[in-house]
Amino acid sequence: MNATLNELFGHAFQPTASDATGISMNGVKHWSDMYIHPTEKYELFGDDSLYRRTTGFQGDLAFDVGVTEENSPNVLVIAIESFRYQDSRYLVGEKDPSNLFKGTNLTITPNFDRWAKRGVALRNMWSSTPTSRSLESLLFAQVPYDSTVKTGITGGRNGTEMFGLPQLFKAKQYETLFTTGSPTRFENWNVFLPTHGFETVVESKEMMALGESKLGIAHDDWFGKEHRAFKWGVHDDINLQLLGNMLIDKMRQQRERSSQGEPKRPLFTTHYTISSHAPFKARPTWYANADKPDFSALYHGEKKFAMTKNYLEMRYFTDMQLGKFMDRMEKEGILNDTIVIIVGDHGQAPEADVTNTHEESVTRVAGAIIAEGRLGDASGLVIEDAVEHYDILNTLADITGLPEGGFVQTGVGRSLKRKVRFGERVVYSNDPSRKMAIVRGHQRLRYDQVTASVMLHDTETDHAMKIDLFPNITAEEQAEWENWREYGRWVTAYFKERLDGNCLMAVNCTSGN
Repeated sequence: MNATLNELFGHAFQPTASDATGISMNGVKHWSDMYIHPTEKYELFGDDSLYRRTTGFQGDLAFDVGVTEENSPNVLVIAIESFRYQDSRYLVGEKDPSNLFKGTNLTITPNFDRWAKRGVALRNMWSSTPTSRSLESLLFAQVPYDSTVKTGITGGRNGTEMFGLPQLFKAKQYETLFTTGSPTRFENWNVFLPTHGFETVVESKEMMALGESKLGIAHDDWFGKEHRAFKWGVHDDINLQLLGNMLIDKMRQQRERSSQGEPKRPLFTTHYTISSHAPFKARPTWYANADKPDFSALYHGEKKFAMTKNYLEMRYFTDMQLGKFMDRMEKEGILNDTIVIIVGDHGQAPEADVTNTHEESVTRVAGAIIAEGRLGDASGLVIEDAVEHYDILNTLADITGLPEGGFVQTGVGRSLKRKVRFGERVVYSNDPSRKMAIVRGHQRLRYDQVTASVMLHDTETDHAMKIDLFPNITAEEQAEWENWREYGRWVTAYFKERLDGNCLMAVNCTSGN
């Protein structure tokens, strides 16, 4: 029913300048100020769009990262398949107010926890779902395309201009690399990625070839008795090892260029893992036979205990491979010259009887920024306020510095490097197959495109969404949340219209660039 309503009424909320000015402005001068954070300095190109030039950032620092123009760091973004917030004991905290760990002292992700403690942890990070929507938000700072049948990536979008992380770093003279263990033919990533800023794309076919030539894996081992691959791609033990090889080779090349007096040419890499993909049964034979932690306390009594058990074991598997990768990169000296972002691409709810009904499990994800030797006293900082995938663009621009003259964008993110008052800013986190949502501090409002129905819950103490807070707040507070709901509907429709019209990077959808 939700999917039907979404598609049926989608056109009723197409944004125009008059739509935006009809929303309660809460004292802001222009509708764009509701989506562009005041810590960003920018020049807006027109009144009817978010298309602008970002010229800098301002405000007190939440943390700082030591970076020099003379030796720009490499940047690595790792998106981990189905990595939800509630799997990390470090992010959930020892108090565990929703009893997510059922009274145990377990963590599913000891390696992520270990590294997040050395960096800046993002414990209140939200996403959209499924994976392709994370490309839209994580790389291009957009509210993802609102549809149950396609995403903003579908078809490759080679006629749609976008500006995001790959374009930012190309403007800063970085090489751009995308790697994954999965096939990129899914939703035409193989078209989208090379036409939207990535100079090199390495996917499952190349991973298999490299596995055979560099690691000595027999061809029959991919889908034979060793199960080094499965229908979604090459398992994470292999693809993260090969990613490490690539980064080590690039570091050697950079050092050789520097020793000869040539520019270093730093590297921007995005890597997507794959092993923890639903239904979580597939695994390498060596891991199937290996001893594993006992997670039974977390799935005992669940209706879908087998799927939940499989999920937890594969979450642990990928975390183990992440830990090996990060430890290796530290030993090789890579981390001293690399800013690393680790996030879940989306969450997951293997316990749910109906897909995606456990909304917080599906959209609240783990996140961390790791900058070895560059954070000073900020090492171990935990950012408590709500953040979203789309904040990473401005965050990395603020950390690494802007290209000369700034950069153009249409994003709605903020720089997490800047200090903000807790609970003052909202983020938008939508699941088109379920509901739309706004998160503000530790409260989340779920709603849909059309009806007045809403639910407000506490994300810390009521993970299961059993208590609706909305009826018991004041009329003034209700009106404020309802205003934010309209902002969420509007900006979601804005990006859908702009993608449909191939006019993201334009003043409006009729006049062109």
